[in-house]
Amino acid sequence: MIRQLLFALTLTLSAVSFAAGNQRIISADSGSTELLVAFGLQDQLIAIDVTSTQPDTDNPLPSIGYHRNLSAEGIMSMNPDILIGSNHMGPDHVIKQLKQSPVKLIQLPVAHTTEQLNQNIHTLAQQLGQPHLGNSLIEENKKTLQQLQAQSLQQENAVFLLSMDSKLRMAGRKTGGGALIALTGAQNLADYDNYRSISVEALVAMQPSIILVSTRDPQDGIRKFLDSNPLLKHTPAGQHGKIYAVDGRTIVSGGLSVSALAEAKRLSDKAQASASLADAKHQE
Repeated sequence: MIRQLLFALTLTLSAVSFAAGNQRIISADSGSTELLVAFGLQDQLIAIDVTSTQPDTDNPLPSIGYHRNLSAEGIMSMNPDILIGSNHMGPDHVIKQLKQSPVKLIQLPVAHTTEQLNQNIHTLAQQLGQPHLGNSLIEENKKTLQQLQAQSLQQENAVFLLSMDSKLRMAGRKTGGGALIALTGAQNLADYDNYRSISVEALVAMQPSIILVSTRDPQDGIRKFLDSNPLLKHTPAGQHGKIYAVDGRTIVSGGLSVSALAEAKRLSDKAQASASLADAKHQE
């Protein structure tokens, strides 16, 4: 009886907190964290997962660990009102426990298209009771997409690489890297799903005109990458200065994010600038 009363009281307090907008939110996904920050709700975050970037708050947020290996006890001990993540959260028995708890659980599909990204934005804003925040962000995304389409890199052949322990992995379809290439309008030379290992020699044979390399070191990342893989200087991308560093945090969720749109726009701008410079030199 006492346990039932406590459970009912917890539900009541959670409902009051949610209605008042003073919500205690845990994000178990980098994309969800990014959306909350874009909504201006970072002050309502009380914890994030290890893939999320720390938002600009007074104090660093505690970590709940990896989103595929969550602990129901650890999450509940933080007394959250809402847990937000992707449909990749796990393990299954923990998600089942959380669904039976007073915590509001919001799971969003991984976005591999801009349509799904905007749908996630709409869903999350609706679930948080603030649809106007979603509408504003979706409009911003549409403007960025229009700019990307206006300067599409459809004539370019691109690859997206992860460099790990001196080994290269190339992004195919249904990956964050593949989605980033699609945003720019370029043709992804990887004709498969997910990531696969690839040799430098095989990359050179593919002759990509753009090479995107995931790195957390935008200043020296490409220099170090080319020092380790000098043969790539002999590709069209290497010969025309179109080997670009990509901020790996923009695709860590495995799909598209708001920051991935901004990153695609930045890369498209750089590629257009390189092409304009090459044309100017050719005319001299």
